[in-house]
Amino acid sequence: MGIYSGMVPAMHDSPLSVLCAEQHGDWMRVVEVSEGVCRSHHMTREQALRYYRQPIQRIIYADDVNRVKMTVRYAFEHLGEQTHFECRRPRTRGTGEADDAKGSWKWIFGTVAASVGPSGKTLAHIILTDTTKETTQMRANRDAVENMDQQVLDILDAICTAVFWKDKERRFLGANKAFLDYYGFPSESVIIGKTDEEMGWHKDNDPYWQDELRVLQTGKRTQRVLGQCMSHGEMRDIVASKSPIYDKDRHIVGLAGTFEDVTVDRRQHRKILELNEQLKASLDSLEKANQSERMFFANISHDMRTPMNAVLGFADLALRETRADKMRPYLQKIRQSGEILLSLINDTLDISRLANGKKKLELVTVDTQHFCDSLISTIKENAESKGVIFRVDLDFGPIGAFRLDPVRLNKILMNLLSNAVKFTPKGQFVTLSGHVTKRLNTKQVWVEFQVRDTGIGMTQEFLPKMYNAFEQEHPTENGTGIGLAIVKGLVQLFHGAISCESEVGKGTCFTVGIPVETASKPAEPKKEEGTYEETILQDARVLLCEDNALNQEIASTMLNMYGVHVDTADDGKQGVEAIERSPKGFYDAILMDIRMPVMDGLAASRAIRALPRADAAWVPIVALSANAFPEDQKRSRDAGMNAHLTKPLDIKQICKTLKQLITKYRHRFPKQDAGEGEPS
Repeated sequence: MGIYSGMVPAMHDSPLSVLCAEQHGDWMRVVEVSEGVCRSHHMTREQALRYYRQPIQRIIYADDVNRVKMTVRYAFEHLGEQTHFECRRPRTRGTGEADDAKGSWKWIFGTVAASVGPSGKTLAHIILTDTTKETTQMRANRDAVENMDQQVLDILDAICTAVFWKDKERRFLGANKAFLDYYGFPSESVIIGKTDEEMGWHKDNDPYWQDELRVLQTGKRTQRVLGQCMSHGEMRDIVASKSPIYDKDRHIVGLAGTFEDVTVDRRQHRKILELNEQLKASLDSLEKANQSERMFFANISHDMRTPMNAVLGFADLALRETRADKMRPYLQKIRQSGEILLSLINDTLDISRLANGKKKLELVTVDTQHFCDSLISTIKENAESKGVIFRVDLDFGPIGAFRLDPVRLNKILMNLLSNAVKFTPKGQFVTLSGHVTKRLNTKQVWVEFQVRDTGIGMTQEFLPKMYNAFEQEHPTENGTGIGLAIVKGLVQLFHGAISCESEVGKGTCFTVGIPVETASKPAEPKKEEGTYEETILQDARVLLCEDNALNQEIASTMLNMYGVHVDTADDGKQGVEAIERSPKGFYDAILMDIRMPVMDGLAASRAIRALPRADAAWVPIVALSANAFPEDQKRSRDAGMNAHLTKPLDIKQICKTLKQLITKYRHRFPKQDAGEGEPS
């Protein structure tokens, strides 16, 4: 009939006891039986069919009915999967079957698998094996064992370790309770007379077969052989140990073994290894970070000492010189070295803030035609002084304005262009180009800038390292080695991308792409009529709160050069008292240091704003501080200050700020309305 499609031979030729059944309610209806069934029951095919179509309670012992039903139902629900059952059935009286053994029950071991037959019906194929003899033998063996010392049996079943014993053909002869419980077997009958391969519980039989063969052939023990076995629906890790069993003549007649489940231990071990690897990786990362930090500070120290050495050295030479014409070059070099030192400090702060994730974009609306004018002017001047030809090709089409952070974008382009000019020989070219390459959405476009030069180029070995802080392929006197690291960090801050192509002797091309929001073109700023703002510093009076005598002298002298009268206070408390003593509107502005003894600049600013006089709420207060971070600027604003300028002092920036703030202040408090006379 070909029903079994390769599982077993054709039904009528099969020597096995095989049933073929279809699902019927919560049981089944047998539709075909093999010759093996007919022979084992001494029945014809029709008799066998009638026998197996009886209610299940008539052909299976009552205590076994539910277990067999569940097994068959499972097979119908899980097509192609084999499952097993063990049961008892009554002997078929009057057929001769009762004459071949004693007792009224036969023990049957069944294997069930369901599949879809050629007709499209789902059929269960049941292979029945008569295990009565084995069971009877097992009982006989148990009877024999019962004659042994009962204490030995108690010990075996009391041992938590699984224990088993086999004959010389590696067939199971018995096992203790721990063994049976581990596999969930109700009795030894499931394993008696079978090998590991027949039980099919090992993922890989080879380790067990090899070590058992070694025990049976050589008589040597095996210790804790690692393997895996199926237990309660999952593959578990075990270790097995085995020893030979001898007869009275010292011939090997079998083996005994034990095994332990080490799944939890091995999982914990693997977890420990994983944690060790993670810890090692963390320690390696920490060590690299520490090494990078040590290298960072070593390089910073080195690069700061170089311009500082020039400052001190040329200052010493200037002090020794009496002629002004010879002293001037020394002073110029002192200023140049100071500018290099200031640039290094600013770059170091940028690197620190980028690494800590504290730097944020400050978006403003800029005109696409002019937002790079200052940058272009500076680079053009540097290029012309060196004889390098600088070309610009910026074309953003019809877009009139971008909303972006022009300071950070100019920082990116300034670093790239400065390097390009620095490493491009006289007569060669540096080109800045910028274009909109695509539209990202209704509000954003992708803008790409290219800085291309025909300079000395970089080696392919250096390219992967060029964004590392302090990496320089061609060190220069005025190079810090952190410019490209800042560029990389700022590009990431823009959520942009940067790439580089370079060839030694032919030049370098950096491409920077950033997403930019489009905006309406900003209105042209209105120009103030007249020259009032230009002349407002003449005879203006400023209160300078500064505890450092040198800084007092520098600021006072610089402001005096622009016609500003300067009064000084050595700390914030003295500054507040000076305002309290002065007539209304006497001071046009206050320059306030932050870190001072007695009362700091923030506390002093709050105290001035709280004074019960009209001008105290409006007089311009400008912070002059070495604290350069945005959060420092915010603290100044929160304390009531109008602006925050950083040291070292830039007199042009100070004057520009004072002009703007005093102009607004004088519109509210005209000079003629201010109190007359000096402060008392």
